[in-house]
Amino acid sequence: MAENVILNIYDLVPEQQTAQSTSTDEPQQQQLSGFSRMFVGLLEPLGFGLYHTSIDVGGFRYQFGSTVGISRTSSPVGGGDSADSRLYVPGNGQYRESIILGQTFCDQKEINSIIQNLREKFVGDNYHIAHRNCNHFSETFAAALILGDELVEGTDSNVRLEKFPKWVNRLAKTTSSGMNRDSDMACDVIAEARMALGCDKKVGWGITSSVTKSLSSSDRTKKKELTAKQKEVLAKLRSKSTK
Repeated sequence: MAENVILNIYDLVPEQQTAQSTSTDEPQQQQLSGFSRMFVGLLEPLGFGLYHTSIDVGGFRYQFGSTVGISRTSSPVGGGDSADSRLYVPGNGQYRESIILGQTFCDQKEINSIIQNLREKFVGDNYHIAHRNCNHFSETFAAALILGDELVEGTDSNVRLEKFPKWVNRLAKTTSSGMNRDSDMACDVIAEARMALGCDKKVGWGITSSVTKSLSSSDRTKKKELTAKQKEVLAKLRSKSTK
């Protein structure tokens, strides 16, 4: 069964404004919304903004932050905001919107494997506002979930998650382009999504099961022929299962 992969976006507003709003009788969310519109309104014409993001899939919300690294909480149905899902959201985060990026056929075991592989790169102490932030994690995780077959085939160097909004991380990427990029720090979204799928180990963690399910999806009118590399992965997995 296909699961929606949902991107949740929060505007990051100055913490001083957040503190001031709590000292009045007016609801905090109402005041922050007004300020957020003004703040983002100044930056959006230039194509910039400050945002925190997370990914919802399979009833859980995943996000990346400094110190804690990758965290998981329960998520509201269809995305959105709730007390539990805000547990690891920055205190100055104001919920903006949720976007369905696509669907995945990965089951929870496969999702756990992706997250476990991503923990090798997305360590809390490695958090960097320009090189490796929450938005880098969200895009990488979503790409691994949605673009599995394209990534394991690995022939298109221009593959990307088209529905992931570029403006979410534009400020960090622009800043990063003017800095010295540490090869161990800077996030390569597609390369790390492939790593999360186990492509660097030659035999995937289980991506072939997702490929097989996607081939039988009702929205496909023709059966897609497996590539030579996918057939090789299948053969190796079958060989391992008989031992």
